[in-house]
Amino acid sequence: MKTFREFRGNTPTQLVEQVYFKIKIPDMSTMFMKASSESAVKLDMRQKLKPDVVKEITIKRVTKAEMRKIYRAMGQGKEDEPEPTEEGILDLLTKKGRDKQAKVKKRLAGVRKTRDQDEKDWEAWRRASSKSSSPAGTQADRDRQKELEKKPYVRDRLKKYREKERQRTSMSRG
Repeated sequence: MKTFREFRGNTPTQLVEQVYFKIKIPDMSTMFMKASSESAVKLDMRQKLKPDVVKEITIKRVTKAEMRKIYRAMGQGKEDEPEPTEEGILDLLTKKGRDKQAKVKKRLAGVRKTRDQDEKDWEAWRRASSKSSSPAGTQADRDRQKELEKKPYVRDRLKKYREKERQRTSMSRG
């Protein structure tokens, strides 16, 4: 039995949205194809090309505006195609952009924390070395100094510091 919508002829139809795909085949110029999906493009290419060539093609979805830019560049004889520009502030308005920004922020926080900890270790080494070199210095200060010298940041900074001192003394002698 037909439903009322089917009887009236107002059944919702699926719209087949077609978009542009940029197809790059080695030793050939860039081609554009209108299709419903990337898999439809691959299927069409498999029917037209040899299997070893199909493995080397790259397919990328592009907008109509990007396609026009590339065609203009090709018409002017430019070999390289213009790269799409970063959206900047508009990128932050999308969920993908916000997620990306959150990841960057989290990574930077970790870098800052590490950098701050390295600076604290360096300052602790300086305090421990000044205490251990004084007459009132204890074995605990010497042990703390040696423990901090094992940390990579302190070790690298000490190496640079000692290298500068070596150069300064050799310049004053020479």
